[in-house]
Amino acid sequence: MSFKGRPIFAEINMSALESNIKAIKELVRDKKIIAVVKDNAYGHGAKEVVKKIEKYADFYGVACIEEAILLRKVTKKPFVIFGGVFGGEEVYLNKKEGIIPTVYDLETLTKICRSSIECDINIEIDTGMGRTGFLEDEIDKVISILSSSKNVRVWGLMTHFSSSDSDAEFTSLQLERFYKIYHRFRKNGINPDIIHVANSAGIFYDTESFINAVRPGIMLYGGYPSDNLREKINISPVMTFTSSIISLKEVPKNSSISYGRTFTTKRKSIIATIACGYGDGYPRALSNKGVVYIKDKGTAPVVGRVCMDVLMIDVTDLKNVSVGDPVVLWGEGNEAVHPDNVAKLAGTISYELFCRVSDRIRRVYKGN
Repeated sequence: MSFKGRPIFAEINMSALESNIKAIKELVRDKKIIAVVKDNAYGHGAKEVVKKIEKYADFYGVACIEEAILLRKVTKKPFVIFGGVFGGEEVYLNKKEGIIPTVYDLETLTKICRSSIECDINIEIDTGMGRTGFLEDEIDKVISILSSSKNVRVWGLMTHFSSSDSDAEFTSLQLERFYKIYHRFRKNGINPDIIHVANSAGIFYDTESFINAVRPGIMLYGGYPSDNLREKINISPVMTFTSSIISLKEVPKNSSISYGRTFTTKRKSIIATIACGYGDGYPRALSNKGVVYIKDKGTAPVVGRVCMDVLMIDVTDLKNVSVGDPVVLWGEGNEAVHPDNVAKLAGTISYELFCRVSDRIRRVYKGN
């Protein structure tokens, strides 16, 4: 792909995105989909993502009201605001706006229910995440406040799994806690339309029939929540982060590479410089650990410290490498650069890789 300027871009494969959400849809069958598009759709470009999955998603999940407002131009479907409601945002809490705030503390709940605002809300229960959400001993108070309000309707009831990708026993305990609280709401005449507990990893758990929606996030974008799920659903990376070789030089044995001299050649070597660094979103943690893929020529290790704008690789063992050769930092092309594998090398998760890609990186959409 040819560009003017710095040769680095994130290619977003819209066909892969559609294939991923179709695979999720097939897996969850008749459950509704709250497609999570927060943080600019995990760095993929929220407006373009929403346009592509509009016919498959029932609702959209975002972190804050600002994100929903920006996406109002491309969809009229409701937004669930997972991050809460803050001062001055009450004006958006009406049914016409399609903004459904997640409420997780008594102060906010009381304020909304005592106001004249007519709105739908999403109640969060903390069953073991230890983050936001009402605890079990607060539920009687929550029910009392909700029952006294004529303007506020409980659209949704949710919890969030802390370790559905790694701890089935604790996830089952969270489900048991949630079921008990759900039935307390029902017993007191509060009947939410949407009951949702499952993030991407949570989708694979068997749940009671009244759980009628799921919240896929990372799987939309082709990342697996954990390796043990690779056999259960076929998804593909949507983002391929690509740059090019901008310099190629032969250096003698015992040459140090990059800041701090953390890598020294053990032989006469060919070192290539790539137009990408931590300022673009490539983790500095991949210094002397990362692997990139030079298209049609093979993989090469990252050597020396990753700089703000460039990184270096050792291409001594590859043939016919040239300045201008395209390099895949993560994405499609080779299993070594699958986002999940790159994330492991960096000691992080693919979610963070995607979200780190900076605004100076051009997003190029294919497969529309």
